[in-house]
Amino acid sequence: MQALRMASFMNRPTLLAIQTLIMIGPYLTNSGRFLDAWTLFGLTIRLAHSIGLHRNPKYLDPAPPLRECALRQMLWWWMLHMDQQYSMTLGRPLGISGIGDCLPPEPLTTNPTILRLDEFVNQFTVLARQILSSDRLTNGKIDDFTDRLRALWDAMPEMLQFDESWLDESKEIPEWPLDAMAAGKSCPPSLSTPQAPR
Repeated sequence: MQALRMASFMNRPTLLAIQTLIMIGPYLTNSGRFLDAWTLFGLTIRLAHSIGLHRNPKYLDPAPPLRECALRQMLWWWMLHMDQQYSMTLGRPLGISGIGDCLPPEPLTTNPTILRLDEFVNQFTVLARQILSSDRLTNGKIDDFTDRLRALWDAMPEMLQFDESWLDESKEIPEWPLDAMAAGKSCPPSLSTPQAPR
């Protein structure tokens, strides 16, 4: 944090500074400081907007290099996902008001399971944000969202779907069926955790 302060990361935000702030968030939540993470994420959102992370990088003037475009897309969609996690956990409004016009990152693999997971995560991110931003949930809206969630769940690869036997504490949870790099496909490589998600 001292290094970030010395670099004036708020005055002249960079992709690296935003990436660093995003990485600090999971550290804070994993150490039990969820409110600190939520507050820091609010600052990260402002910095991301200030450099146009929510915009399609091809429309920026000047347009960033191709590699940076991919990084910007991954960072923004990872932030959208983190935003809904904080909102659901703390029961607070979404910090990002809209998803912007930044397209989801391009897939870097031809593995059909990973591509299906990628599509699931992107669609779930959009649907979850629609649910969280709904003011009044009538029975009709609840039924509609339920149907859309069930349809989306059918798109989740079977090997990744939740198994009720995992709730049995006497049984050991199986290893993540995809490697750690594939599991972190929705976020920049520097944001993927060393241990496989469960």
